[in-house]
Amino acid sequence: MHFDVATHTVYLARHGSHAYGTNIETSDIDVKGFAVAPKSWVLGFAYNFEQEERKEPEDKTVYDIRKFCSLAADCNPNIIEVLFVDAHDVLKIHPAGQLIRENRDLFLSKRAKQKFSGYALSQLKRIRTHRGYLLSPPTHKPSREEFGLSTETKITAAMMGAFDKVRGEGGHVDPNVMELVAQEKRYNGALATWHAHENWKATRNEKRAKLEAEFGYDTKHGMHLVRLLRMCLEILEGQGVIVRRPDAKELLSIRDGAWSYDKLIAWAEEQDAALEALYKESTLREEPDVARLNALCVEAVETFWRSPAQ
Repeated sequence: MHFDVATHTVYLARHGSHAYGTNIETSDIDVKGFAVAPKSWVLGFAYNFEQEERKEPEDKTVYDIRKFCSLAADCNPNIIEVLFVDAHDVLKIHPAGQLIRENRDLFLSKRAKQKFSGYALSQLKRIRTHRGYLLSPPTHKPSREEFGLSTETKITAAMMGAFDKVRGEGGHVDPNVMELVAQEKRYNGALATWHAHENWKATRNEKRAKLEAEFGYDTKHGMHLVRLLRMCLEILEGQGVIVRRPDAKELLSIRDGAWSYDKLIAWAEEQDAALEALYKESTLREEPDVARLNALCVEAVETFWRSPAQ
């Protein structure tokens, strides 16, 4: 059984580069929102709705309102920004959706530090990993013989886990076994790096590959790293989520290679330290008021169910 998600959608907005003001000619249009499912889907057990995704004509995701509110309360960067886009980026809004948008500040808490900087650090990890591929790519698929191992696996993952447990508990381990485990781990690590590198080569975007080749790192990841850390700082300062970026021109220049790899890394490390200090001083609530947000979600659901179309 299905229901028409479009008619049950109570909030829909552009987000991503078009909302940041950093879109270019080839940028995808990203749309997110949330819907209120029929009563039988929410109150009964037979049906379940979490989200609907479509790629055409735009990249669109509509969440169940309860899932959306849960993710927003967790300060998920890709979700919380949807509530803070400029009014002209809101494509559809029902009174139920307006209720959530009007109370968007309730979703903000110090969790933003963990979530926004966490997303930024994941960008930084990818930048460093890909830079390693550029500067020192693996030249061949590693063999077991190179690591002093036989062609037959002598130590399984379960055995290595048991070994680590015994060692962690201070138990005695034969030195020969210890060395064999170390060799197995080194081989597995090299093999994983090889596979990751091959997958990266096979799936990387051609235009981004050119940027990496020219500037020595993925400058698009660099742009998002800077944006995320700056947005995190603004949230902790009490400015809310500034989606339409006042620094859009600079962000685009970073994407085009204005910042060197060394400058980006140095800036990110300084910013991370600044965020740690700001986190302690911030007047934001430590954790979201889940009971209040839950009541808000209930009110929004009931508002939709009371509307004439239902």
